[in-house]
Amino acid sequence: MKKELKTFIFYEISDFCRAEFMLKDSEFHPTEDAVVIGIEKGENAKDALRNLRRECPWIKKYKLDKLVAREVGKVVYL
Repeated sequence: MKKELKTFIFYEISDFCRAEFMLKDSEFHPTEDAVVIGIEKGENAKDALRNLRRECPWIKKYKLDKLVAREVGKVVYL
């Protein structure tokens, strides 16, 4: 019996992922951003990351500070 693959989104959060944006008060405010590294399927997060690295070899050269994986669920539009 073949295991069902789950979909994971990988993103990085670090001190390098910060920017400032002008808000409605016309002042610049710092934000904490995330950089999406990729989306891939796997039995678990480690398996999906292995598959992502195989599909996107540039990731092997990318210096990751803090990589986060989340299982993708039902899409909710806001």
